[in-house]
Amino acid sequence: MDIQKLVGFNRVYQAECFPDEINNMFGKNKGEKKRYIKWLYAWLPVLDEEGMNVLSFETFECLKNTNKPVLYVIRHPHSIINERYLFAFINGKDSVLLTAFKEKSTSDYKSAILRAKHIFSMLGDRV
Repeated sequence: MDIQKLVGFNRVYQAECFPDEINNMFGKNKGEKKRYIKWLYAWLPVLDEEGMNVLSFETFECLKNTNKPVLYVIRHPHSIINERYLFAFINGKDSVLLTAFKEKSTSDYKSAILRAKHIFSMLGDRV
């Protein structure tokens, strides 16, 4: 698995599977996908410029009890569908988007954390 720098950003990358993760989250609902991806891309410049300082915004949160890697979430606090995007910081300043999911129960978070850790481990020495 590889990582790719997102076009137009200096310090935001995505695991090559991240677009598929988003497609799986939204399925065939292209209108919903377009709306929420637009929202995500409105926040990515903040992540790009602020790095770890994004944690001062309610949209970004560090996930407790995660390490190797420490995982973070981009969440839409007022979203109806509760979409979540998990990412990790690399090199102390860059970030890599790992997985996306809809939170319907706490077990959704648990499985997404496992998935994100697996994806991160697959990136190996690229991060």
